[in-house]
Amino acid sequence: MFEIQFLLPPLIAVLGLGFVLSLTMRKFKNTKFEQLSFGVLFGITITLGMNNPMPMGEGLIYDPRTLLLTAAVAFAGPVAGAIAMCFGIVTRLWVGGAGALPGVVGLMLAFLISFAWMRYVSCRFKNRILHDLCLGLAATTSITVLFLLPHEAAVATLKLIVPMLVIINPIGLMVLGLVFRHELQNFVETQVLHTHACTDQLTHLLNRRGLDRQIDHMKSDVGRGHALLYFDIDKFKDINDTFGHDAGDATLAIIATRIKETLRSDAIFARHGGDEFSIYLPDVDPKDVQSVADRLCSTVSSEKICQKDIVFEATISVGGFWTRQKMALQCLIDCADAQLLLAKRAGKNRNQVAFDRNAKAVALAVA
Repeated sequence: MFEIQFLLPPLIAVLGLGFVLSLTMRKFKNTKFEQLSFGVLFGITITLGMNNPMPMGEGLIYDPRTLLLTAAVAFAGPVAGAIAMCFGIVTRLWVGGAGALPGVVGLMLAFLISFAWMRYVSCRFKNRILHDLCLGLAATTSITVLFLLPHEAAVATLKLIVPMLVIINPIGLMVLGLVFRHELQNFVETQVLHTHACTDQLTHLLNRRGLDRQIDHMKSDVGRGHALLYFDIDKFKDINDTFGHDAGDATLAIIATRIKETLRSDAIFARHGGDEFSIYLPDVDPKDVQSVADRLCSTVSSEKICQKDIVFEATISVGGFWTRQKMALQCLIDCADAQLLLAKRAGKNRNQVAFDRNAKAVALAVA
């Protein structure tokens, strides 16, 4: 007969899994390892459950593998579900016994049921709690593989565990669904806050905080050299005073877009406030820095700014600093800013790049 105490270990395990699930989401969500990490997590949990089961007779065991496999497909995706299923199949074959064949087939059937449900049925549900309860019941039908056993053994086993499964699987999946969606909402909200905190809302570039964080997390070898270009818009105050602040904002956004399209993928482009911008170039040669500085000036000056029915010219002045030494970001900015002042004194729409003395080079001024 079904005893209520059988419910306690699986439900406790579900709650523990929910906690580990939230940690995994924070680490791997929206990365290329997302499905792999969730698949391994559910797979390991299935393996642990199958190695610590409730015995149901010689060679026959019960564990929450169907619940966990269904959750993997429903909440992490089919790839994660397939990985978890493989863990379960290998473990069930290793455990062996009279229930090995039904166990393997049951895992495959639970995966197929869950996959088909998420593909064809899930979209029909508006209430996610009801969705999870119904999916848990649907996945429980995989227990019919027990009829691969002799008829009497199958019937006796079904009578023993079906009352437990129709409670544990739906409720367990509902609990995991609540935990998963709660953590997903927290993750999304955290990402949004992080994006707002690190992004300039006008140009959609990084702000200074975002620049600091991205460079801190960057893994690059400064042996070849790295550089920082610092620039501002020539006579930007005159643009604001003459054409209005809307035109000034449009100028900032247009110039940011033009320049961003010319940069290589590993360049880090940021707005520091007002009309001041910086570009960090990792793993770069001195000649390439000069080439980028030239291109920045020509990219901006080659095409006029169009804002509604107003058309006007805009140029930038660029200062740059290249070195093979490891330097704090603020030191790089200060060195590049010093070159920017020299470029402006030389007549605007110019760039000036200084090279570290260790590179045996001198500052260059380019018209």
